[in-house]
Amino acid sequence: MDILSASFVSFLAAAAIVCFTPGPDMLYVMSFGVSQGRRGGVSAAAGVAAGMAAHAVLCAFGVSLLVSRYPVLLSAFKVVGLVYLVYLGVSIIRDKSDMAVSTVRARQDYRRIAYRAMLVNLANPKVIVFYVAFLPQFTSTSGWPVPVQLLLLGAVFVAIGFAADAGVGLVSGALAERFSRDKGLARKVNIGCGVVMFALAGVLALDI
Repeated sequence: MDILSASFVSFLAAAAIVCFTPGPDMLYVMSFGVSQGRRGGVSAAAGVAAGMAAHAVLCAFGVSLLVSRYPVLLSAFKVVGLVYLVYLGVSIIRDKSDMAVSTVRARQDYRRIAYRAMLVNLANPKVIVFYVAFLPQFTSTSGWPVPVQLLLLGAVFVAIGFAADAGVGLVSGALAERFSRDKGLARKVNIGCGVVMFALAGVLALDI
């Protein structure tokens, strides 16, 4: 594969369209940008990117293909993802703190946000199937070994996805921080973000 080839240019265009089209990951990042500020949004974006990177590695070495061929494993991933999203929704709604977060607490919370976002992305079976179906289309039998091509394509896709999600996290976080002193609004935001998690879980449940 040549990075100057028409195939790679087509991949960049397709990846940009996929990554900048609003979807569950972007909505997830937005919910944390609104509830935790810009750093919270970017942390969630980083977690999603970490999950995407793991999927890219799994795809490159065939693990994702193996999982996608066994419906039982896919169903297990769906159940895990559904339960975790419900848990997050309940946790967010029960949080009655305001939007203002101290520096000490923020560092710990941001790591937790990134970790949670990574788990949610890893537990999404649609991402597994997407990587198996999408990335191999842009590989070539000539040039670099196919696993290397898949890793490169995966890395580029992760970078584009992170840029899109981080942008959403920054914008939603900046808007939320303008109203950070309104404790009543903060409570409503938490409830709204919790409902978002329930909605994402509902979407996942429809495919089980």
